[in-house]
Amino acid sequence: MIGIALSLMLAFQQSQPQAQPPLSDPPGTVPQRSDRPDDIGPRSFKREPSTPEGLRAIQQFGTCVADASTAKARMTLASDFRSPGYRRAMDQLVEANRTCPSFRGYNRLRASRLLFAGAMAERLVERDGLSVNRELAKAAARPAASTYSSTDSGAMCVVRSVPDDVARLFATDVATDAEKAAADALQPTLAACLKTQRVEVTTDGLRAMLATAAFRSIHAATAVASKS
Repeated sequence: MIGIALSLMLAFQQSQPQAQPPLSDPPGTVPQRSDRPDDIGPRSFKREPSTPEGLRAIQQFGTCVADASTAKARMTLASDFRSPGYRRAMDQLVEANRTCPSFRGYNRLRASRLLFAGAMAERLVERDGLSVNRELAKAAARPAASTYSSTDSGAMCVVRSVPDDVARLFATDVATDAEKAAADALQPTLAACLKTQRVEVTTDGLRAMLATAAFRSIHAATAVASKS
């Protein structure tokens, strides 16, 4: 079983005076529960943040897996990440791609499935060479893909609302100042989608959330178009 190496916290304030529990995707440094149980479900833990080198290793490994096991990656990312089948499929993708040059670095991290999924999703969105913002805008004109948690719904809302800004984030290199600037620019849109006053998500977590949502949005739109 893949463990979790990244801390990610979604903490938000609503206009109500009472305290609000944090949303996690996956659970953060001091979480109370998981809103997106694609890692281990509603349990508490405490982990140190990933290093830039570690984040690049995750991105490189996810890219390699998406290229080597394209059909399996597409089928897995299009499925419900809350299901046991999804978790098994993710683990199988890792085991089947030990020959990827970046596997050893990735394996040392015991990395979260969310970041791994995000890296695969981003590669699948970009690999055809089509304009990412145009593909997202076209997908937004069709019914939205299914979502499986409140944060996932927020991410889907973002990719359908500001495709240019999402594409700008994907165009940046991982663990760079440019990536952080592009991610920070998307925080207000995510807050609006979640109907909160303020939202804080780590750059790597936001990128992964948006990548998986972007893939499912485009995948769903393509599936509908192929049937019509």
